[in-house]
Amino acid sequence: MKKIVSSFVLLLLSISGYSQGHYSGSSFNPNDYFAPHEGLIIPVWYGFANMNYYNGQGKKTDQLINNFSGEPNSLTIKQNVKTHSFILMGIYGGKGKILNANWGMMLIPTLNSPTASIALDYYTQQTGAGTYNFTNKNVGFGDMYIQPVWLSWKAGNFQYALNYGVWAPTGKYEPNSLDNGGHGYWSQNIRVAVKYKPTPKINVIAAYILEINHWQKKTDFKEGTHLTFDMGGSYLLNSRGDEIGVFGHFTTQISDDKGTEGSKLSDQVGGVGGFVSYWIVPKKIGAMARITQNFSAENRFAGTAFQTGINILIPTSKEEH
Repeated sequence: MKKIVSSFVLLLLSISGYSQGHYSGSSFNPNDYFAPHEGLIIPVWYGFANMNYYNGQGKKTDQLINNFSGEPNSLTIKQNVKTHSFILMGIYGGKGKILNANWGMMLIPTLNSPTASIALDYYTQQTGAGTYNFTNKNVGFGDMYIQPVWLSWKAGNFQYALNYGVWAPTGKYEPNSLDNGGHGYWSQNIRVAVKYKPTPKINVIAAYILEINHWQKKTDFKEGTHLTFDMGGSYLLNSRGDEIGVFGHFTTQISDDKGTEGSKLSDQVGGVGGFVSYWIVPKKIGAMARITQNFSAENRFAGTAFQTGINILIPTSKEEH
């Protein structure tokens, strides 16, 4: 976050459009931290987000304070951060075991309009007080997520997962540019997760994700490390595998930004949401929709995000994990 493959969706920053760094909390549906069925899963998704900026006191505002090594700048921002994103994922569930664990791999190239986090990067790089308007409506390639380590183990009613992935800076990035599609730096994501199954139809999940960001190219700036706690649950509606669920997260910055450029303000954000999945063709083609609402945002853009899409399953084995 796999009993229900149609529940699979990974909606990270490039899709949901809120969060600094690359990873957005609640990017996975609750069951999707764990290695998938043997075979190939191809999700095709669209996402929309409507975001506003919240200051260090958690208040929605058009005033953004830059905290450079010199005097802080007070910027008036004209908020118009609505993002559209498209994604074609490749997810592979491997045969056999690695370290006695089910295993898989994931590759996610992204196509998106500039996200709210990219808008914040633009605002925080302005070096003088004044009024700034982020109005870019272009669509281009974003950064790519690669997850080569995806392991999960079962023990009674419990399941455990260890995942490692990286965000590669494949999207366009130029300092102070309005049409950036990426962040211009690598990020490492390390995730541990646990699932408890009290009944055959109910799953309860918790996960911790550590995101370690690297130096941004062409600038003297390094985004701080973030820690995210994800949680959620799902309920199996019928023998077809249709499912509903809820999820939530809280993200906080646990190390300071570095360098002389960009904001030095620590940030946090929470979120809650829900999803529904439905098999159009049982165990072959599934549809899903989900919505997320942010809260407790500080020094971030936050708001509402909606995603919908289709998941295509090409199994290589009838055996379920």
